[in-house]
Amino acid sequence: YKHTFYGINSHQCMEATPSLACANKCIFCWRHHTNPVGTHWRWKMEPPDEIVKGMLQAHGSLIHQMRTVPGATEERVAESKFIRHCALSLVGEPIMYPRINDLLSLLHERGISSFIVTNGQFPEAIETLGPVTQLYLSVDAATPLELQRVDRPLFRDAWERLLRSLRALSTKTATRTVCRLTLVKGSNMADAGAYARLISIARPDFIEIKGVTFSGNNGELTMKSVPYHDEVLKFSRALVHHLNENITFFNGLRTPNETLGNGDDDFYRRYYRYGIACEHRHS
Repeated sequence: YKHTFYGINSHQCMEATPSLACANKCIFCWRHHTNPVGTHWRWKMEPPDEIVKGMLQAHGSLIHQMRTVPGATEERVAESKFIRHCALSLVGEPIMYPRINDLLSLLHERGISSFIVTNGQFPEAIETLGPVTQLYLSVDAATPLELQRVDRPLFRDAWERLLRSLRALSTKTATRTVCRLTLVKGSNMADAGAYARLISIARPDFIEIKGVTFSGNNGELTMKSVPYHDEVLKFSRALVHHLNENITFFNGLRTPNETLGNGDDDFYRRYYRYGIACEHRHS
């Protein structure tokens, strides 16, 4: 889907993480909660150059193993050795790593773009985050109660931290920003309007909506928790409607129905209206 949504050549994208730890225990975590959890960094910290070196070596080893897979072409195998993108989203919370800015700089120096995903529980890290190609913020719930039920955060002030993270995302004007929604049927799909009110705080460049992936029985989800593509599309249309009706700009000073009369109307139409840009249906 990275290719469908963002034009990324997936075979040239390295997926990794500088932190196995996380401050949430989400019901849809594909690691089945085998990774460590915590509200602050309390583990051994490898230097960023060592982590990047290890990432590149591990990626190269994976490519070498996959070269004989049916369907793999010599051209693609050769291209995959030249990494152009790095998705810091494999597991855990990457911005928990204390030297995340140094690690991002090392990737950029190598001509590798950075895609980083955060769950919004470390707003201070978002506020101090340096240049990143694309910054995702996971918005897994529309209300405080849903957040507790779906993400099961360790922080007692998890909702306030999410709100602060959304505000921090709105300040990242030099970074391409995304709000990512993981829809779990029967758990967090009830109120598209409430999601719209949250997302309007962040004013992201993109909104990525995906159905949860069932990754085996972890005691939390079943296949019935996975929404059909048509259900995801219906939710997306409802979210777009609510966003374009309710979204405010300049932190709520004006609404879409008001006429500015100072030339800003075109600015609003270009930058603050949302629509469905593309969709990707898994087989």
